[in-house]
Amino acid sequence: MDLENQLLERLANAPEDILSDVALIEGLEATKKKVNDINYAVERGKDTEETIRDAREVYRPVAAEGALLYFQIILLYAINHMYQYSLDAFVAFFFKVGA
Repeated sequence: MDLENQLLERLANAPEDILSDVALIEGLEATKKKVNDINYAVERGKDTEETIRDAREVYRPVAAEGALLYFQIILLYAINHMYQYSLDAFVAFFFKVGA
């Protein structure tokens, strides 16, 4: 934001021959470099976002299966209260189903 304000101020107060204002030219070059850096970072961010999305989709079926299994174990509470939130029962059932 400071770069933009400085550039606008220099443009507003520029002499008739803009090319003679060295600070203005340097400001334009700095702004251009900053814009290029930001555009590069945005592109890298898009690539990273795509990589993360693809990696997340690999685990989605496993997460759905685990959630289904967990809530089935929770429903066993209706049969016998000892099954409510029983991690041992969950793990035993998980490995029995996976085998």
